[in-house]
Amino acid sequence: MVINMSNIFTNEVIKKLAELGLELPKNPPPPAGDYAPFRLLNGVGYLAAQTSGYDGTFQGQVGKDLTLEQGQKAAERTALYALARIHQALGGFDRLIGLAHVAGHVCSAPDFFDQPEVLNGASHVFNHALGERGQHSRTAYAPTQLPKHICIELEITFSYRE
Repeated sequence: MVINMSNIFTNEVIKKLAELGLELPKNPPPPAGDYAPFRLLNGVGYLAAQTSGYDGTFQGQVGKDLTLEQGQKAAERTALYALARIHQALGGFDRLIGLAHVAGHVCSAPDFFDQPEVLNGASHVFNHALGERGQHSRTAYAPTQLPKHICIELEITFSYRE
């Protein structure tokens, strides 16, 4: 029996997502403008801002229009779309060395200060699905508005094998 070594980690990620009751999306939301959804440059990958989508499910300010828990769910969905984009960029996850940094923008009501807890929804998905490769540094921002009335935007930098 021949085992295809090139898909072992990709299959593991899909299995880990299933443990959370999640599935890798087939089509992440397209870019909202005239730019590339990702760039791969000399072992460093950059994702254009990832969102939870534009279907109206997660719109507005966390702490006003959305609860903390809804914000976490939006961050979780955004992380899934980010994983789908990395999968697309690398043709799977096997070339992924690891996430480097996640910058999270949480559209927030003026009196909402729990952005790190909202972003834990994304970090939990990355850490569970990717294991050690999912460990990342993170920054939380609290703008009062984001494009197209979305509530979460993630910027992700990762390293990969050429």
